[in-house]
Amino acid sequence: MKLVVISSAKDHPDERILVAKMFESGLTTFHLRKPKYSTNQMREYIMDIPEHFHNRIVIHSHHQLALKFNLKGVHFTTTHLSKKWKYWFVRQRLKLKLGTISKSRSYSRLPQVYNSEEYNFTYYLLGTMFNSLTGALYSGFYEEGLIAAIKNTHKNFVARGGTTPQSVKKANDLGFYGIAFNSYLWDAPHPYQHFVKILDAFKADNILLE
Repeated sequence: MKLVVISSAKDHPDERILVAKMFESGLTTFHLRKPKYSTNQMREYIMDIPEHFHNRIVIHSHHQLALKFNLKGVHFTTTHLSKKWKYWFVRQRLKLKLGTISKSRSYSRLPQVYNSEEYNFTYYLLGTMFNSLTGALYSGFYEEGLIAAIKNTHKNFVARGGTTPQSVKKANDLGFYGIAFNSYLWDAPHPYQHFVKILDAFKADNILLE
């Protein structure tokens, strides 16, 4: 099962150093999500990460940078997928390379998973999936519906939202393609220590980390 880390929307102290450390410990997919970043700020962030890890980074904005750096992929927001003319050019340029990089988007509700898509997305972030306090599935999601969606849509879903180390086994048992972590890491005083706890959860349940 794939492990995905999503950046904090705001800057976190020593964030870039921490991300590099996570890469060194085996993280293969990092979603760089900074809604308020300019293109130059996004470029500087990427350049602060050692170059040999660039192919593990997925960007949520300033997608043209995916064509300049050896990035893993791009994530499309609802705005990016709109038909507004200002995004048309970027979408057309990305089509030139979309066959060679990862593509993802998000769903927030279970019925959305049956939508037909313009692109063949590599995977879909789905959630908020869990109640971080109880570990139960969040309102609107239920086991039977998730199992059916995973089986019948032939789409790869990554559980996101409310995830903790205790969510790893649950997501794997349901058949998720991956699990994503955000607040559990970046709201903690020591994010890397929490990252290690996630790795330990994969090991404890003999789940292959991809």
